[in-house]
Amino acid sequence: MNFERSRRWGRWVLAGALLGALAGGLPLDAGLIAIRARGPIRPDGRMAEPDWDRAPAATGFKESWPEFGLDSALPTYVKVLYDDNYLYVGARMDRGAGNGPARRLHRRDQDSQTDWFSVYIDSRRDRRTAFGFMVNAAGVQRDAIFTGDSSSADASWDAVWESGVRVDDRGWTAVLKIPLSALRMANGSERQVWGINFSRTAHGSVRETSYWDLPPRGENAFASRFPDLEGIEGVRPRLRREWIPFLSLQRKASTANVYDDRGWKGNTGLDAHLGLSPSASLDLAVRPDFAQVEVDQAVLNLSTVETLFPEKRPFFLEGMELFQVPGTRLFYSRRIGRSLASPDLEDGQTLLEGPATAEIAGAAKFTSKLDNGLSFGALAAGVENARGTVREADGSTHGLALAPFTSYAAFRGFQRLDEVGSGVGVFASRVREADPAGRSAFVGEADGALKSRDRSTVFEWSLAGSRAGVHGEEASGSKAYVRVNRRWASGWQMEFNADNTTKAFNPNDLGYLSRADQQRGYFSLVRQWDTTLGRTRNWQLGADVWYGRDQAGRAFSQGTSAWARMDLTTFWSFWGSTWTNLPLEDDRELRTWSDPVKKYLRRPRSNGVNLGFDTPGNRPWYVRISADRSWYPGGPTTTTSWSQSIKLGESFEVNTDTSWVQAEGEQRYLETQGTIPVVGLRRMSQFNETVRVAYAFNPRLSVQVLSQWLLANWNFRDTQAYVDDETLAPAAPAGDTAFSDRLWNENLIVRWEFKAGSTLFFVYTHGVATDALVNDRGSLSPRSDISVLGRLPSDDVFLVKLSWLFR
Repeated sequence: MNFERSRRWGRWVLAGALLGALAGGLPLDAGLIAIRARGPIRPDGRMAEPDWDRAPAATGFKESWPEFGLDSALPTYVKVLYDDNYLYVGARMDRGAGNGPARRLHRRDQDSQTDWFSVYIDSRRDRRTAFGFMVNAAGVQRDAIFTGDSSSADASWDAVWESGVRVDDRGWTAVLKIPLSALRMANGSERQVWGINFSRTAHGSVRETSYWDLPPRGENAFASRFPDLEGIEGVRPRLRREWIPFLSLQRKASTANVYDDRGWKGNTGLDAHLGLSPSASLDLAVRPDFAQVEVDQAVLNLSTVETLFPEKRPFFLEGMELFQVPGTRLFYSRRIGRSLASPDLEDGQTLLEGPATAEIAGAAKFTSKLDNGLSFGALAAGVENARGTVREADGSTHGLALAPFTSYAAFRGFQRLDEVGSGVGVFASRVREADPAGRSAFVGEADGALKSRDRSTVFEWSLAGSRAGVHGEEASGSKAYVRVNRRWASGWQMEFNADNTTKAFNPNDLGYLSRADQQRGYFSLVRQWDTTLGRTRNWQLGADVWYGRDQAGRAFSQGTSAWARMDLTTFWSFWGSTWTNLPLEDDRELRTWSDPVKKYLRRPRSNGVNLGFDTPGNRPWYVRISADRSWYPGGPTTTTSWSQSIKLGESFEVNTDTSWVQAEGEQRYLETQGTIPVVGLRRMSQFNETVRVAYAFNPRLSVQVLSQWLLANWNFRDTQAYVDDETLAPAAPAGDTAFSDRLWNENLIVRWEFKAGSTLFFVYTHGVATDALVNDRGSLSPRSDISVLGRLPSDDVFLVKLSWLFR
């Protein structure tokens, strides 16, 4: 809006006051009416076009934080316009004379403790899914998708849209221009009813988050409660047609490998997003570049559970919410184009070259939502066979197969049953390796969600089966899962979930399952108080109970915990918890879970506590400190973490994450001598430091530097060999008992979005790692350990990537 014409806002305020006095405010059930624009609308943050004066305003926001349910202390007014191709959302956020919004400039899709305006759109009115578009007072955009009628966001979803903001001495204004092709809409040009909601976050002198429609404490609801957006009719938006060719050029300047893989590497390909109708789309990728601009953070994993990494590749982000099922991650897209493990070589052989990942030849994804509430999606991808070169002891070389051609396919369908979010769904996936000695896998699943009419209770269930293994030797397994969540208006919340998973259930060719062979239950009870008591508020108390056993009936997990959290009126937060793990029989630690007869390691009772606090997040210096301590028979384990954000200006920020682990005597697996596992008391010292430095010239041009140091030394004492499930006997280890691991990763990213949807990246990556033994004491000397990393061979890679959006 043009603030030289502020009298228009005065009329809005006066009209809103009169309506509030006469009718107590506009009932949310009445919703909001969108007005068709008669002329062009510019997303410049001014709202100067006459069409804005014809549109009614949404007002009367309610606080969700810090004091739930109160009327917002900051007036907010939102209007909606549309034309044949765009939805326009204009919002005015008042703060009072001389009280401007909190502004921070940073890269797109990054959250921050600044002033934000958000709009949530359920354009299919399925009451389960919403598209979220957010902009802050500095003009930075974020977007996300919300699924399952939950307020939990999937921020990996990206759309191409426009926005503009304008700040004055009494607040700020935002205008969002959202292409209708970015939304899923009903077919045809008849009158449509959508769901819509708005929220505002303020981090200036007054701090709060407020919603136009705030779900009560007693409801499990988000999109299903959205007020109606009416008035949209006669629209025939252009079908989405986006072609994104890309070109990347990579130079590996130095290498830490035993073979010389330095040199230039180029790649070109094409991504396409094609709207087949307003409610269906087809995504294609031809020889896609799935290289990640930002590297994964390194993790030292000495456990029996695989590390779960987030997806960052664009093709596997959009529309993937359809493939989610309750209770189990049956689709884990990082399996496609996975990293390749080092091959098993014979004595005298040396690997000269080989790809780090399996290369994807092509991929396609179809997603659709129909008018009758049916949503479905299908995905297919082909991964090329990978080969390396091996040198024999006599100097001869030959090729070596590292991975066969592999095809992947997945299907998901979900049928909505009512207006509160209930529904039923199915899922199926297929993986097949072309090698006759390779693997094949099939997973089938049915699930459902039932929600009470008052939205207070949710019941979810899932039944899944798998058949996976080497061709001709596949094994079958199954999993059943149930979940119940109940909320009360008084602030109580109850959660119960349980599953029964057979030993042979294995979705991990395309999914992620941390363990099979279990019968597990979990129960929690939480109480929330929304009242302010003295200088404290937002008290939460909770208790948890869990129990897990394998199919043989032997408990591998059982315990209880209790926790509390509260905020101060100065916006400091404090929390603490305590837990007890009861005696159990660990069926994973000895690494025999796939043997015909498992071996168990008995563990006695252990206890632990955690304490932590954080400071107000909108201050120039933010700190979060947490410490926990667990007690074991061989000695305690202490973990301390310290995160901080240092804001050196409106567009310059430094973030650090530091953790220190000191373990004195946990009993852990060391080695297997023949068929006999050997364990010992492990002493470990680990230091992990991550530093992120970011500077934004504007919302489209930013520079980020990330550096991580991970140092760990550990040793074993009092080693014992397995005799039977109740007995360990002293034993001398056959191999090493002291180990070290050190690495340094550095990542420089320059990102320039030179036009909407088109981006130029310049990336530099530096990586050093060594497992050479530092000392046999299991202790650290961070300064000397880090200095050593600077003298070791490193992988240094420069990358330039250009992607250009054509519409």
